[in-house]
Amino acid sequence: MPRILIVDDERNFREFLAEALITEGYEVSMAATAKAALAIAREESPHVVLLDQNLPDKSGLELLPELHGLPLHPVVIIITAHAQYTYAVEAVKAGAYHYITKPFEFSDLLKTLGEASVGFSEANGDDDHPAALSSIIGECPAIRELKERASRVARSPVTTVLVTGASGTGKELVARAIHRMSTRSGHPMVCVNCAALTETLLMSELFGHERGAFTDARDERHGVFEAADRGTLFLDEIGDIGLRAQAALLRVLEERVITRVGDVREIPVDVRIIAATNQSLAERVAAGEFREDLYFRLNVVELRVPPLSERGDDLMMLARHFSQQVAAAYGEQERTFSLAVEVHLKQRAWRGNIRELRNAIEYAYVVGGSTPTIELESLPSPMGEPLSGSDILSPKEDLDFQESKRLVLDRFEIDYLIRVLSRTQGNVTRAAEIAGVHRQGLQRLLRRHGISAEDFRANASN
Repeated sequence: MPRILIVDDERNFREFLAEALITEGYEVSMAATAKAALAIAREESPHVVLLDQNLPDKSGLELLPELHGLPLHPVVIIITAHAQYTYAVEAVKAGAYHYITKPFEFSDLLKTLGEASVGFSEANGDDDHPAALSSIIGECPAIRELKERASRVARSPVTTVLVTGASGTGKELVARAIHRMSTRSGHPMVCVNCAALTETLLMSELFGHERGAFTDARDERHGVFEAADRGTLFLDEIGDIGLRAQAALLRVLEERVITRVGDVREIPVDVRIIAATNQSLAERVAAGEFREDLYFRLNVVELRVPPLSERGDDLMMLARHFSQQVAAAYGEQERTFSLAVEVHLKQRAWRGNIRELRNAIEYAYVVGGSTPTIELESLPSPMGEPLSGSDILSPKEDLDFQESKRLVLDRFEIDYLIRVLSRTQGNVTRAAEIAGVHRQGLQRLLRRHGISAEDFRANASN
């Protein structure tokens, strides 16, 4: 049974709770101050700390980082009053595992303690990579932090989560991981792409409708809120919903009831909402296109998914993962990457992020024949050949001529350097002769683009 430390300055509550937990078989210690709690925690290494927010010498929020700094950092559950919900949310953001509000049901506390023991094992290395997080590939610091926060949020009572990040970064994977790790995992997770529906159809999709509520509403229909009851509702591209749908969604978040389109009956729902966006909702609020009150309701806890450009060595880890996936799907032997391709992939801008990378790997399998190695020629444009001006510009960009020209030339230089170094196995002198430039000039180009000739020499010697 987990060791419990109760930290509360109310003696009667502290002793009553301790006696009840001892009866259940727990080993329990008690403290009335933050100073005493820290001393006991250092000596006894409790699994779980039940921490009151108001202590004589400092707040529970101030004690939280000191507890997390211990060699075996305990799982912290905040005890708070109903009126101090905002404080509890701040504590969860700061690393608390859960919070409970006074008065609470003892059976609910026992259930939370059982879950917290799993959290203690994960936090202290017994299970560093939960199965639910295995779909989020990567080990860079930003991804490690994302996984840790997702794990904490999943088991917290927070019912609204905002996942932000550029297109193609894997926001839905994060949402699914949160659902799988939560106590709601035994119930449905329903996904809705808000940008794909008109406002009328979105309202019907979310809340359902009665027969005759609008044109083509020939039958009564339940919405996704009802379908996801006691589970999770993932609202992708939340920034694209209209003001009418925003008002209806705000009401659900505040009152936890829905009303079907064309009806007046209120239907209670218990749903965790995970909203995702690739836009800045704060900017949309400033522009008058998104309700400020809804933004604050959605942004109880924000999880940012970093773009591929910030993930360093994760890129090749993801590329190899996708190569394994595609090979298995096609019934082929997994292909490796030539050094030229590895360097090229690391140089690519990847505006489409992970989605674009996976598509590129699959394309290489389709057009690359049966060769065991993926070469530059097998990759889709613009990776396999220099960019053109039309390749550079995307619908959301308005680059001037000089900027477009610079990007095209950069891409050409990178492609050329990779090819000539591959041909000469990293011999800079020979590469300069082939290129018809001075050796020093070639070295300046290599430094400018972050390309190391040593990598090509090391590859040739293997």
